[in-house]
Amino acid sequence: MPAPTDPPATVPRALLAAAAAVYALAWSLLPPLLTSGFPLDVVESLTWGHEAQWGYYKHPPLAPWVLYLFYRLFGRAGPYLLSQLCIATTLWLVWRLGCRLMTRERALLGTALTMGMVFFTRPALEFNHNVAQMPLWAGIGWALLAALQDGRLRHWLLLGLLAGLGLLTKYSIAVLLLCLAAYLLFTPQRRVLLGWGPWLALLLALAVLAPHLHWLWQSGGQPMAYAGSRTGADDGNPRRHAVTFVGTQWLNHLPLLAIVGLAVLPAWRQARRSAGEPVAWRLHTGWPAYLLVLALAPGLLTALLGLAGVLRVRDMWGVPMWDFSGLLVAAWLPAAWLGAARPRLWRGLAVWLVLISVLSFSYLACVAQWRQRPVRTDWPSAALAAEARASWAGVSRCPLDVVAGQYHLAGALAVALAPQQPSVLIHGDPRHSPWVTAARLRAGGALWVWQGDAPPGPPAPLDQVAGEPGMRSIEGNWRIDWPREPAGRPFVVHWRAYVPAACAPTPATGATQ
Repeated sequence: MPAPTDPPATVPRALLAAAAAVYALAWSLLPPLLTSGFPLDVVESLTWGHEAQWGYYKHPPLAPWVLYLFYRLFGRAGPYLLSQLCIATTLWLVWRLGCRLMTRERALLGTALTMGMVFFTRPALEFNHNVAQMPLWAGIGWALLAALQDGRLRHWLLLGLLAGLGLLTKYSIAVLLLCLAAYLLFTPQRRVLLGWGPWLALLLALAVLAPHLHWLWQSGGQPMAYAGSRTGADDGNPRRHAVTFVGTQWLNHLPLLAIVGLAVLPAWRQARRSAGEPVAWRLHTGWPAYLLVLALAPGLLTALLGLAGVLRVRDMWGVPMWDFSGLLVAAWLPAAWLGAARPRLWRGLAVWLVLISVLSFSYLACVAQWRQRPVRTDWPSAALAAEARASWAGVSRCPLDVVAGQYHLAGALAVALAPQQPSVLIHGDPRHSPWVTAARLRAGGALWVWQGDAPPGPPAPLDQVAGEPGMRSIEGNWRIDWPREPAGRPFVVHWRAYVPAACAPTPATGATQ
């Protein structure tokens, strides 16, 4: 551990805590007030989480479970609150790790500089599996370091638990685990492999993952097939995607680099003019290799796999990979420059967070006017749910149990109908919605929705029961004004209700057809 020779802190901790609380509350409470719908990733995960499966055709189950819980507890603010909780937990774990690598003042500064990356701001408005990985990525890095430094079995067990939960969130966390395994194998730390700790961690991770592995076997490996279709080398040009990935990661770091550059430049100029001792360019930590592996290796490995044509990488895979960039910058800053640069770093970070907040909230409020067309977060979800309730109540005595159709439309409608949220029959492969069976449709029917003039064919297994005796169909459409553009072209949705005989309304209900 380096000696605590850094200058004392210049920002009161109470002020910093208050500013962080105001920031988190603003990003949790303002977005649901400025939007009327959810983006696709949120809708998709909410429809999955409603079903409580051990896996879904795209991803493992942990993120949808937690998101659905937050939505039920906190309503429309739930997804945004969960994103900020993930970011706050990530920062706390980064700080805990930083305190093991450098002085507490450097660790605090490095943790705060983490917010200088774009991935920690605007993308967090759409909670997804990448955002959910952030705290697990940071937790794994901290737990392994604690296990190596303290040698306690509890840290190894915590590492195994976090690794299992990470793989239950998204498989790409395996990139981090692979890099850390290489660190253990190719450094003097490999001596720990002679003890019980790493192997108990591995067993615990497998135990946590076991139910999902069983589901994978039963489902025929659906997420693997989906990942292969998205990342296969024969899908487009993988090298072009790798170059785009690298460019996106650099853009993500641009605010951080600008903040640091503007803060350090005066100190660098002064050092050039003075005849003092030369600046020592080194990482101010006793574990430089570990910090470099955590901060750089996963992103570099992902880029190299893409450039080698092994897989087609996605830009947003990088969201959790840079949890430790701020710590790396803080460890790199020369002690002679730190006193002069630190106030500028704090001011630059404050300006960036205010600027990105104003821009992000303005985008949510005005994107429809800027783009001359509404986006998914402008969808009139509440009015759509009201129309669906009224239409279904007019044709069926049974509760609305299943909504089918185009994924975002059907999902947005189902989510808006919470707390009596129906299940979604995903249009396409029937294996994507195993919770909707022909028997369930025969018992409760379904509401099929679509946009466009020509109706597509009903999804399986709805097409199997549509023409059966006793199953009647009723059609209609809804014309709904856009919340921010009531005088514009209305939001039009076509629907067809499939109602089994057992749910048919009695004459006393006055249902219309």
